Amino acid sequence: MSLHRQRASIAGAIGIACAAHAGLALADGTAPPQSTAAPFSWTGYYVGAQLGGMTALSDVTDPLGRNMYGNPIHGPGAFIGGQAGYNYQDGIVVYGVEAELGIPQAQGTATCSAISGSFINSTCRVDTDAFGTLAGRLGLALGSDGRTLLYGKAGAAWSVGDVAIATNDMRIGADGNPYTLRKSDISQWGWMLGAGAEYAMQGNWTLKAEYDFAGFAAQSITLPQSAEINSAGAITQRYAAREGDVSQNLHMFKLGLNYRFGAPASDDAGVFSLKDSPASLAAVNRFEIGGRYWYSWGRYKNDLGNNRTSRAPALSAISRLTYDDLEASTGEVVGRYSGPWNMFAKGFIGGGSISGGRMNDEDFNLENQDNGNTYAVPYTNTISPKVDGEIPWYATFDVGYDFWRTPGYRFGAYVGYNYYREKESAYGVRQTANQLGPYGNQLGPPLPTSGHAIIDENAKWQSMRIGATGEFYLAPRLKLSADAAYLPYVTVNAVDHHYTPPAGTLSSNDPAGGTGVGTQLEVMLSYDITQQWSVGVGGRYWAMWTDDGWSKRVFPANATTVPQYQKLETERAGVLGQVNYKFD
Repeated sequence: MSLHRQRASIAGAIGIACAAHAGLALADGTAPPQSTAAPFSWTGYYVGAQLGGMTALSDVTDPLGRNMYGNPIHGPGAFIGGQAGYNYQDGIVVYGVEAELGIPQAQGTATCSAISGSFINSTCRVDTDAFGTLAGRLGLALGSDGRTLLYGKAGAAWSVGDVAIATNDMRIGADGNPYTLRKSDISQWGWMLGAGAEYAMQGNWTLKAEYDFAGFAAQSITLPQSAEINSAGAITQRYAAREGDVSQNLHMFKLGLNYRFGAPASDDAGVFSLKDSPASLAAVNRFEIGGRYWYSWGRYKNDLGNNRTSRAPALSAISRLTYDDLEASTGEVVGRYSGPWNMFAKGFIGGGSISGGRMNDEDFNLENQDNGNTYAVPYTNTISPKVDGEIPWYATFDVGYDFWRTPGYRFGAYVGYNYYREKESAYGVRQTANQLGPYGNQLGPPLPTSGHAIIDENAKWQSMRIGATGEFYLAPRLKLSADAAYLPYVTVNAVDHHYTPPAGTLSSNDPAGGTGVGTQLEVMLSYDITQQWSVGVGGRYWAMWTDDGWSKRVFPANATTVPQYQKLETERAGVLGQVNYKFD
């Protein structure tokens, strides 16, 4: 399964919310009297801020031929931003226009111009520096007082960033074809579609959760010079720098807070006497505990570069391991304590197993020997079609403050800590790019998926979290919750084991580590069966990556290489099911 489905897990939960057509109810369980406040009006100007996460999927094309592996380039990211707009309400229909600007930390790397196994290819790094949208909004103001707005939006999108490209030519570079590092700025206009839910809180404040998709047409970039070589290592064809293209799609989820100008809404608006009252969100000294099941898909990738003391750019790769389509099933216990003075604590702990996936092992500019002959191999890509493993455990703990806590909604901010550990083992191997490379037809047949693993990974990620969390009732008993966290400091300690088949003897033990950033997002749509019990479905997306990493190779004879450049990256997203119980 592809990560394209992963982004839909968050978007799908928002879509469920947008299908709700029941009236809003805010009750504290004591059946208050019927409110006489006038219905809320969305008409007016507003400004706001947002916190969210994104994935940029980029395709880089070369006029010399199709890239056999590498597209799309996954660029996970976190962002902060702001928005401003105007709404006009006519009955329950709300028309509006909104402009947004986001400032992300988003970056992705992959192989470019992998035209053949004899072509000197490159590593591309796509950075997104800023994005914006200008869109029309159309929504319905639902509920007895119209304080719930379910909307869709469409319009123009803009993105700016750059593509940096470094040739993966360690061997040819030593022979006089120097490393090339090129950078092309990109500024793109495109289109966007989005959907979300927004709720009018007390006073002039509104809270929203939203998913957006933005698509951009291809833009010209400059690709570096390159060459083809034969099996003896001789250059058979040189290629000058040339014009290629990059196209990009953005998937974004955000939690936003708006301030609406004009007369504030009545503080008691939206409190109605309903037979089916939701459970109050304003309780103090309430403890909630629940169980969750998380079915997810993931990726784990590391880019191994040259020695950190070499003249090669840090971006230029020697090897790249990509574990993809990693299906996992995990269970977890989740809890929240709502304390006095609007303080809260929340968290979860879980673990499970990885049951499927594949691993691609790319190597650049190898030399292989067979029967006394030495072969030059510019590009090799082996696939291990079977991956299993485990997520032994993961945990999050946050403490925060609710700026608003009422029977029908709450919104707060927090700081916290996340621990995430993953293990992957790859089985079987066959060559897909160059049959002179490892496990190619000339140098040995493919290996079956039975027997010992070829490579395994063990990574421990730890991060600091800064985030916002909010929830509100869309209808009696039907609640939407959203959580967005930026991870300003991420550290990872990992080890990569290579084995010699078929016996599975250890050939190298490769420690790695680094620091970076990340994002963690979650959305949940839940239903109160009773005042204490609720059930819910939702989505979650995690991404963490290093911007300063290292790796070494340690061989059985205790020979250790000097530190090399290393970029590590992990993504995981999927759907959640939850059962929750509240203690008062």
